[in-house]
Amino acid sequence: MKANENGLNIRRTSASSTKETRFLFHGAARMIKKDSGLCEDAYFLQDNAAGIADGVGGWSNYGITSSLFSKSLMKHCSSLVRRKAPFNSSAQDSILFASEDLSCSSEIFSANACAIDPSVVLSQAYERVSFIGSATALVAVLNGSELVCANIGDSKLLLIRFDDKGKPFVVLQSKIQQHIFNTPYQLANIPSPDEIKCGLLQRLVAPGEIEEILNEYERLEFCKDSPEEADMYQIKVQEGDLLLLGTDGVFDNLFLEEIMERIRSTVGGRIRSRVPPKDIANAVAESAYARSKNPHEKSPFSVELQSNGEPESIVIFKDKGREGRKMI
Repeated sequence: MKANENGLNIRRTSASSTKETRFLFHGAARMIKKDSGLCEDAYFLQDNAAGIADGVGGWSNYGITSSLFSKSLMKHCSSLVRRKAPFNSSAQDSILFASEDLSCSSEIFSANACAIDPSVVLSQAYERVSFIGSATALVAVLNGSELVCANIGDSKLLLIRFDDKGKPFVVLQSKIQQHIFNTPYQLANIPSPDEIKCGLLQRLVAPGEIEEILNEYERLEFCKDSPEEADMYQIKVQEGDLLLLGTDGVFDNLFLEEIMERIRSTVGGRIRSRVPPKDIANAVAESAYARSKNPHEKSPFSVELQSNGEPESIVIFKDKGREGRKMI
């Protein structure tokens, strides 16, 4: 099981030489790994940007893991933003960084010389990924007082604000992208038959079975979408806003009202600015994990599954408890 949740509190910078108000993320992340096997999720978190990637687990049927693909994608996104950020004092990354000197063009900046375009960051990072596999991805950047996000696939973001009484409400909610039910848009490096064969050999699959799998594999069509297809979101933020980024491991298991209730109960009667973001990230991720361990309990995924009429026999019960096929 995996549930990946970033809780980002937006704070005003203490010093600015320009008239424009600048904000930074003060955040934390919680990743609950699968009960077995490699976790295909990855994220990065910096004071002006954050991102999550959900590696497609369906490749494991062919001896391939998307773990390195998703981690490499987030590594390159983080490196691109860090090298080009007009201000960035620290980074809290979940992945190890290679020592190479990445060359970055000025294209990641928008028309505003100080504004970073997350869709171009995602595109350039994708070009640098050499590992096979596929993943959904979401990248959010703070440009001064403006939040700009690029999302491809079925991860989601929630921008949450608090009223005068401390009650949270949703300001922005992203939509998922999917070709058909449970087949999200995804960035991919499709493995060759030789790479599939190598992966199966490493898993000690019998030669006769390998031949059958390869014959099946060559008849399949796979999702391979472009970063240019990412949905874009842009909105002004306020100090104290809460930005939640979560993979489908969160949003397949928890309804929006349940997430909001977890936030309300976590904040409680405390002053909002004094609630550590990690407390919110932990509460939401652990609630999603608990729900995933009970496949008979109603969830957003089970509701969608019923409405789409997909038979239970083809659903793969793993990680978040309800992940089905992600390849066409």
